[in-house]
Amino acid sequence: RSLDTAIVADTMSGSTLRLYRHILKAAKTFPSKNRAGLIEEIKTEFRENAGATDAGDVQKKLALARDGLDRMRAFTGLDQGASKWDVSLKGPYDGA
Repeated sequence: RSLDTAIVADTMSGSTLRLYRHILKAAKTFPSKNRAGLIEEIKTEFRENAGATDAGDVQKKLALARDGLDRMRAFTGLDQGASKWDVSLKGPYDGA
């Protein structure tokens, strides 16, 4: 088994499943009128990439997923009835 295959197999283990579950949980409380669509997009994206074999590509997609989770968490739990929200994001995903 090649190093790339080993990295991908390890990456697609329980840690990826935990990340997926955390993202779905955050999406369920994300303040959006299109919450159901967002959840379906997340599921589709993970399904489409489940067979990815390029280690670099997998790492980039996981970094993007973690960034998305951080951003969703920044908005979940906010008082949706408040007139002003104060949210601080770490910056745009740079693709690295």
